[in-house]
Amino acid sequence: MGRALKTVEPADLHVTLKFFAEVEPNLIPKITAIAAEAASRQVRSQLILTGLGVFPHAERPSVVWVGLEGAGAETMIAIAKEIESPLETLGFVPEDRPFTPHLTLARVKARPPEELGELLARHAKTVFGTASVEEIELIHSQPTSEGFRYTVLERCPFAEGAT
Repeated sequence: MGRALKTVEPADLHVTLKFFAEVEPNLIPKITAIAAEAASRQVRSQLILTGLGVFPHAERPSVVWVGLEGAGAETMIAIAKEIESPLETLGFVPEDRPFTPHLTLARVKARPPEELGELLARHAKTVFGTASVEEIELIHSQPTSEGFRYTVLERCPFAEGAT
């Protein structure tokens, strides 16, 4: 779709449970402890990659995403809800809208071509596959001229269980 869309590299695909913006380094261990506690109560599960969509709306999209469903998506919803209150005690503003599990596939950088609308309509309910959900990662996101560079700071594995 030309220069209008900047796709996310496959290695950089991730689900954002909570976006922090700037974080004081001394808070990272506390955030990790909150994430580890939430992760310890979950078991590995599968999610289903289903349907394409855009945020905020089709008339002026800024993000193209694939939806996430199934047990893995329910796990992510539970974790996002569970970590909200403890993170608020650290000074992070609570989300003002419900968490919607999704993977960002591309960012819209200019007026998208008409083909994007056709693609979204054609694949609104398409099942693209499955993926395993096994851990929470605390990721540092650094903007660069070529996009974002992601560095995993901490990993918080789920309890053993079915995948």
